[in-house]
Amino acid sequence: RGARDVTGARPPPPGAMKVVRDSKFRHVFGEASKERWEDLRLSSKATESSGIQGNSKFFAFAWDSGGGGALAVLPMSKTGRMARDMPLVTGHTGGILDFEFNPFDENMIMTASEDMTMKLWQIPDAGLKGHLKEPLLALEGHSKKISFCTFNPCANGILASASLDMTLRIWNIAEQDQVCSIELPEQVTHLKWNYNGKLLAATCKDKKLRIVDPRASKIAAAVKIHEGVKPSKVEWLGSGSMTDEQYKLVTTGFTSDAQRQIGVWDMRMFTDAEETPEPLNMLMLDQGTGCLYPFFDPGAQLLFVAGKGDANCRYFEADSGEPYLHFISDYRTTVPQKGFDFLPKRCVDTGKHEIMRGLKLEATAVSAVSFRVPRKSDAFQEDLYPEAPSGEPSMAADEWVGGAECRPPTVSDMRAMTSGAGPARSTRGS
Repeated sequence: RGARDVTGARPPPPGAMKVVRDSKFRHVFGEASKERWEDLRLSSKATESSGIQGNSKFFAFAWDSGGGGALAVLPMSKTGRMARDMPLVTGHTGGILDFEFNPFDENMIMTASEDMTMKLWQIPDAGLKGHLKEPLLALEGHSKKISFCTFNPCANGILASASLDMTLRIWNIAEQDQVCSIELPEQVTHLKWNYNGKLLAATCKDKKLRIVDPRASKIAAAVKIHEGVKPSKVEWLGSGSMTDEQYKLVTTGFTSDAQRQIGVWDMRMFTDAEETPEPLNMLMLDQGTGCLYPFFDPGAQLLFVAGKGDANCRYFEADSGEPYLHFISDYRTTVPQKGFDFLPKRCVDTGKHEIMRGLKLEATAVSAVSFRVPRKSDAFQEDLYPEAPSGEPSMAADEWVGGAECRPPTVSDMRAMTSGAGPARSTRGS
């Protein structure tokens, strides 16, 4: 398949001069905040999710509860050592396998559990004052453990879920009703909506990537991506201004001899006749054992890749031409991570030229990691901050269910969103 090393380039011919690629993100560096959240008791249950989720107000992770599932939801503002008896979300009778904040309401979080239910929780602005046992609503219908739940990034109140019952289901939260159920031939190991919330990408245990069109209740494509038996993960590329790139995806996985890979794909090359399409690029990383989780920033066109059990986070710049991904550098520590995630773009500090803010989940602590571009000027850097999702839906649930054309996320000016300059100017994504 023409595999390349992590830099994304084939070795230059003998005598060729190495040309350093010109990019404003060439010198991006990661730095951990001095303030941390400590004395945490993580659940030991193995899951396929990223392990931690956050927004501008809170972050959440599964807590070690002994019996049923418990979720810790901590305010971003309260750092330091946490009390052993701190209040938790405790309304599930089985372990929590996935969870996600509502992208349009930072006080709401959905949990998916081994007890075959999903539950939506309302978190007070100041954080939990006591154990939260009563959800706003519960969604029932799956007949086995629910491994994934994820909100549509554009349509308000549309949720996708995947279960060990081999179904992928779509829910309308306002109606507390299932919109559709799609049978899959194998268990899902990762689930992601595309940029405009029309399609879902699901990596599966049979080493295939499936593109699902939920409103047509069909699997649009199913292709073999990585040869290894360990789980693969997926992320969509593209942005509102780069619609042609929205057909591209990145997968992470393993070779048959357990070497880790990153594959770049164009779904327009997926055909029924070609079960194993040629990737646009296949980067070979290392012999690491943990699954790699990809996170894409559409504004900066940067891909971040962090592995469970690793102590680093690599980052690449996406390009519309070969080799499609350019390795920039990695943020390194000496402490392995149990999980990693990134906050919404509107959470970054533009005054410090921060382009992404991550959360690193460790054995007993969480640290915030700031990824920045070194610049001498203190002024707002317009070239680093195109418009970003504002946290407002671009369409209603009924529109989406009714088959209306999917609209990209509502975007706003980053200067207004991050400077405290009052309400941001919102525009429909283009």
